[in-house]
Amino acid sequence: MEPFSDLKKAFRVTAGISGAVIATLFIDAVIVEIIKSQLRPFQGILQIADIRDMRYLFYGLAILIVVLIRVLGRTLLKANRGEVSQVFIQKMSRAAIIISLLAEAPAVLGFVFFLLTGASRDFYYLLFISLFLEFMHFPRIKTWEETMKKTFPQPEI
Repeated sequence: MEPFSDLKKAFRVTAGISGAVIATLFIDAVIVEIIKSQLRPFQGILQIADIRDMRYLFYGLAILIVVLIRVLGRTLLKANRGEVSQVFIQKMSRAAIIISLLAEAPAVLGFVFFLLTGASRDFYYLLFISLFLEFMHFPRIKTWEETMKKTFPQPEI
């Protein structure tokens, strides 16, 4: 039997889920454009003259999410002693999905900010951050294979 035979199957499922998360980012952008065109001029739900403080809050939360992704990327993939490869594959899949969902959060914050204030520019800035995070952390089969080889070295015959 090929070592780590479940790796490619788990990878395909995980990559599909991550791809679906990325697709929702584009759907959000379409929704923003529909709202802007149908409710022209869209001023947002809140009528605030100065949105700077709210903008700082939302961008600060996005920065915290970026830091959280960095920390979680390291901690979620630590192998436990005696852990079998199938459990570690599930752990890699779970970590990739969690990180993909967290990477979507800046765009969600941007969407909420747009709905509250009508500022679509900020939505697109935060959407770009999410797309960048998704690109950086999208599952890659080579990376998974290398991680498995480091974590579970095969005995030489």
